[in-house]
Amino acid sequence: MDSSQSKNIVRSLYLSFFSTLAVILLIGALYLASQYSQKWIVHTNEVKAQIHSVSETILKAETKLRGYLISKDPDYRIDYKVEIAKLDDRLEVLEQKIEGDPVQVKNLKKMRSLLNQRVEGMNDNLDNYILRTPEENRKKSGRAETLQLIEDIESMKNVMLIEENEILKERKSTYDNIYVLSLIALVIALLLMLYNVYAVKKRLMPLFSRLAENNEKLIELVHSRDDEIALKEAQMAMNEDLIHEMENKNKQLNQFAYIASHDLQEPLRTVDNFIDLFEEDYAEKLDGEAATYFGFIKGATSRMKTLITGLLNYSRLGRSGSRSKVELSQLIEEIKIDLGPKIEETQTVITHDTLPIVPGYPVELRQLFTNLITNAIKFTPPERTPKIHIGLSETKLYYRFEVIDNGLGIKKEHLEKVFNMFTRLHSAKDYEGTGIGLAFCQKIVELHKGKISVSSTIGEGSTFTFTLKK
Repeated sequence: MDSSQSKNIVRSLYLSFFSTLAVILLIGALYLASQYSQKWIVHTNEVKAQIHSVSETILKAETKLRGYLISKDPDYRIDYKVEIAKLDDRLEVLEQKIEGDPVQVKNLKKMRSLLNQRVEGMNDNLDNYILRTPEENRKKSGRAETLQLIEDIESMKNVMLIEENEILKERKSTYDNIYVLSLIALVIALLLMLYNVYAVKKRLMPLFSRLAENNEKLIELVHSRDDEIALKEAQMAMNEDLIHEMENKNKQLNQFAYIASHDLQEPLRTVDNFIDLFEEDYAEKLDGEAATYFGFIKGATSRMKTLITGLLNYSRLGRSGSRSKVELSQLIEEIKIDLGPKIEETQTVITHDTLPIVPGYPVELRQLFTNLITNAIKFTPPERTPKIHIGLSETKLYYRFEVIDNGLGIKKEHLEKVFNMFTRLHSAKDYEGTGIGLAFCQKIVELHKGKISVSSTIGEGSTFTFTLKK
């Protein structure tokens, strides 16, 4: 399956998911809106019920008062007081339910005023009806005014009910619209989901076909497993032969190292000794030019010894002993002590992050850091104080070190050559050495299954970066 097909399948899956999610969210929003609308419908019905309750309460109070005035039974008087108390409570509840509707608040205010007048008249009759004469009661009752007041209260009740009915009508209409929209959205969602299933299936069918083909190929591979095992056994036998051959080669290398350290250096020592004898016996007979030539020869033999010793040491890397835990912070402090005179002479400043304890070859790791620090000091201009910082970062498998200096720097075209054997970027007259130090560093890092590289800016310094496997 190529990348374009993969992208199309992923795009279809994303489109299906997000379109379905959008419709689900829309249905959810409509559902919440319908619940909210239904809540207000219930609220409107509660307001209507409370208006009726207020009307019924004043009517019951009038009935209890009438019973008391006719029978003089004190229980009617108590019942009347109870109903008046209920009236106040129900008016408070009604006021709370309509507090967000300014029209109804205004209507309730008028209704409360009328009810107060009516209650005031009933209370007067309750307290003074017995004390007055029948004629005084007829005059005091104000029948026409009382009937008008009752009619006004009923009218105001009807006004409030009409207002609530209009609100109820609007809210039911809103609820019905939301319900219809919800049904439409649900139908769209079902259709969209069916389409998405069809689209995804259409995209995945070629993949399923390829999976079936791959499954058949896998079965064929399983059938050839015995042949592969036999082939691997043959390869293992070949590997054992190669290992044996490598062991023989290693012995030859060891022999070469011995020849380099002993047999090749012996002629050089002979040449060097004869030059010393020649200078002692014939010094007076040699002119200045001949003495210079002998000096060149002696210098060349000395450098050849150094190069041979370097080759020998290079071949011995990794055979200094067994691996162990090396505390690098302590190692750096020991290197500072070893290089003490050079550091003091050049006033070198060496800093480092908190360094870890790593598994490795102690001698080789000491040589790695020593070479890099020595190079940094050596290749810093005399007028500049050498500053060296050893930084640390890490990944899951590797420690990553940076040895940063403020030296001469390395030209861009030489960055890949510096790790080659016997590579010198400066004259031997200006900077001593064999050009093998960084080759040592590379082999030591590779011995610890890492890599080394360098970045540099001419005149500002260099950064040697290398990794050591954890």
